[in-house]
Formats: sequence, C-alpha cells, structure tokens
Amino acid sequence: MIEIRGAGPAAPEDPGPSWVGAVARGFRNRCPHCGEGRVFGRFLKVRHACEACGTELHHHRADDLPPYLVIFVVGHVVGLAVLETEMRLDDVPLWFQMTFWPAVALAMSLLLLQPAKGAVVGLQYALGMHGFAAIRRGRAAAAPGAEVQDGEGNGRDDPEGGRARGGPGDGAGLHRA
Repeated sequence: MIEIRGAGPAAPEDPGPSWVGAVARGFRNRCPHCGEGRVFGRFLKVRHACEACGTELHHHRADDLPPYLVIFVVGHVVGLAVLETEMRLDDVPLWFQMTFWPAVALAMSLLLLQPAKGAVVGLQYALGMHGFAAIRRGRAAAAPGAEVQDGEGNGRDDPEGGRARGGPGDGAGLHRA
C-alpha cells in the first residue's frame, strides 16, 4: 500500500456483488446491487433507480446485445429442433411446421428478451461501465450523511444543471466573430 504523509488511509472501494451474481440478479429481474428491487418498470423499460436500495440504474447502455443474444440462442434451439423433426419424423405436415416453429421462436424470444437485458444491465453494473463505476466509488467513499455525487453531468451534482459552458447545444459555436 502506498501511503502519503498527512493523509489518512484510503477509503476501500465497495466491491459489490461478483459479476456472476450481478448477472444472475439481473436475469431474475432484480437489482444487481441488492437483489431486492426490480430492474424493469415495464416490459423493457429499466427503472431510473432501485426501489429497495436506491441504486441508479439509468446508466445502462444495453442497446443491441440482448436481442443479439436472444436471436443467437433461439435460432440455435429452434433450428436444431426443426432439423431433428425433419430427420426423425417423416409424417409431419408442412402446414404444421410452418405455423408451429415461428410461434415457438416468437414465444421464446419474448420470454428471453427481458431476462437477457436484465443480465446485460447486471454485467454493466458489475464491471462498472457507463457511470456505474462512479456510483460504486461514491458509495464506498461517502461518509454517513454525505451527498453522493454521480459525476454524470445530469444536474444532480452540478449547480449548472448538467450543462457545461461551451458544450454542444448551448449555441456558443454558432456565433461568428
């Protein structure tokens, strides 16, 4: 441990749950931090914060990975099932297969999409991606009664309300000298 004279010991960083635990909690629609609150308010809409522990969840960026994972899994399972049906059963009518397998694929996709997105949110939390690291550092370093700053520029810890001077959208770059 490196020690600087005149400074006290560094605040330990909150390790939080392991990445496997956070992914499993997210898969079960639970908060990746505490495991009590729900991740989703609606089918695929992630809550702003956990209702049990208050951990902010809006930092997630689970864009394309959950559908990709679902398509990958459903495509392999349904594709194997179609292949096995064709190879082993000779008397299955075509109209049945043309209606049954798309319905199975749709049902599996709808059932797996929310757990996959929850797992990705849990993974991002466990790895400290997209603002989750600032939350975990702030939670570990905060003294009792101190305000936790999230550092995301969303106005919660910034007196300017998340607007940096001279940033995009303030019109400063539109004026000619």
